Amino acid sequence: MKGGLLEPKTAKAIPTNEPAGSKKNNEIQETVSLNNLETDLSNQAHHALPKDAVHELDCLGLRWDGNTLIVGAPEESWPAVEKLAVSLNIKIKLVAATAAEIREAVSLTETIDNTKDASINLPATEAGEAPISHLVQQILDRAVLERASDLHFETYKDKAVVRVRIDGRLRTLAELPARLAPGISSRIKVLAQMNIVERRRPQDGQFTTTVGDRQIDIRVASVATVFGEKLVLRLLDGRRPSVDLESLGMGKVQLDAFTKMISANNGLVLVAGPTGSGKTTTLHSALRAVAVSYKNVVTIEDPVEYVVPGITQIPVLESNNSGFAVQLRAVLRQDPDIILVGETRDAETARISVQAALTGHMVFTSIHATDSVGALYRLLQMDIEPHLVASSVRGVVSQRLIRKNCRFCVAPYKPSAQELVTLEFYGFEAKTLNRGVGCTLCGGSGYRDRIAAYQILPITESMTELIVSRPDPHIFRRHAMEAGMTTMDHEAIRLASEGITTLEEALTLMVSND
Repeated sequence: MKGGLLEPKTAKAIPTNEPAGSKKNNEIQETVSLNNLETDLSNQAHHALPKDAVHELDCLGLRWDGNTLIVGAPEESWPAVEKLAVSLNIKIKLVAATAAEIREAVSLTETIDNTKDASINLPATEAGEAPISHLVQQILDRAVLERASDLHFETYKDKAVVRVRIDGRLRTLAELPARLAPGISSRIKVLAQMNIVERRRPQDGQFTTTVGDRQIDIRVASVATVFGEKLVLRLLDGRRPSVDLESLGMGKVQLDAFTKMISANNGLVLVAGPTGSGKTTTLHSALRAVAVSYKNVVTIEDPVEYVVPGITQIPVLESNNSGFAVQLRAVLRQDPDIILVGETRDAETARISVQAALTGHMVFTSIHATDSVGALYRLLQMDIEPHLVASSVRGVVSQRLIRKNCRFCVAPYKPSAQELVTLEFYGFEAKTLNRGVGCTLCGGSGYRDRIAAYQILPITESMTELIVSRPDPHIFRRHAMEAGMTTMDHEAIRLASEGITTLEEALTLMVSND
């Protein structure tokens, strides 16, 4: 290459330090490899800079753009990184990234380098405790570094499959010999203090592990399948910060309506959506916006995902018969001003929440429903009288999560004729759209993190009268749309038109009921 620039194909891989293992009597040496997903980039940009400089300057090669290396680094490190590039005779382009983001990505790339060719000695008949425990921890470490929210261990006739959910999408992390499945299952159940002998009945458990300087709480659920147990692990990072209202992704009109409803002195605000749609994040953002020192704020959650200083947070312990309804009754004797009920699952909890809202408390809660109108009718289906629903509910928020363009590799492009038609159909106009081209920090996917598309339904006086008459949901939905409520589809397309996500990702939402 001219000018002596370092080409992607000449970048040297960091050597693995993983021991190869050795054969013993009745043991065989078996290679257990973790798939590289989209993270093991073909251009090897993360190997382009010296390892000591990467750690010292918190910088990392993100991708190659022709002969130019795109480097992520904190702005205070830019002068030093530019000097490094001159000494290496590499042409670079710098993009801003926090030291925490870079260190997390460095840990991931080094984990991949050290495990993709790793071999673990496994007995021919039954896996030993040490190799299995090492393998399980290796998988947990990798899942956390990949920013996975869930980890699936699945058993089939001829193999065991490990999958991770990253930014809402499941990807295969490893395929292992089927004979390892019982050992893996037993190891996880031991960690979660579950009964390892019972393999037919569903079980739940939890444990904590440490990855780097992060403490991860893990919820485990097991179920029997045709070929063995399936375990799903929910990974909860206690260090994850809550999000400001302005960062949630709402449009200005939506944000103003939401802020008004949560700022009321009393009432009930519902946040609706399926499991994993970001309801907890929205609830805590609302709580953060209205919690002040002179108010007594209490939350009842299962589990407590965000730890907030200055707020009383109560975990739900179903095993001790301390569910949401029991805890909510107790909290009402604690002189609360604002109450967050993690989830309204049953009629009893719903009725107590409504009564609390009617007696001067501000109550935030989540509920499972397809959209905002559906959430209102869920209360009615729980036999809450229409006049009580009309009097207590201040507003409803419904949401779904979609993937965001990776801000480290996002680039504009000219939309196609079909994309222009789609934008016009939803009332938007954009000369350019954005999409991520793939880099080290997004694992080559072009997406990093997620954002919610919202549907906001403030309860107006006319809607209150309509609720009392308990009309057909379609009639109420039409009335709400005429009053200005937009669909989640519309909001997802708006996010795409603003370059926050891709139009392709926005079109996957399509959940409106109008």
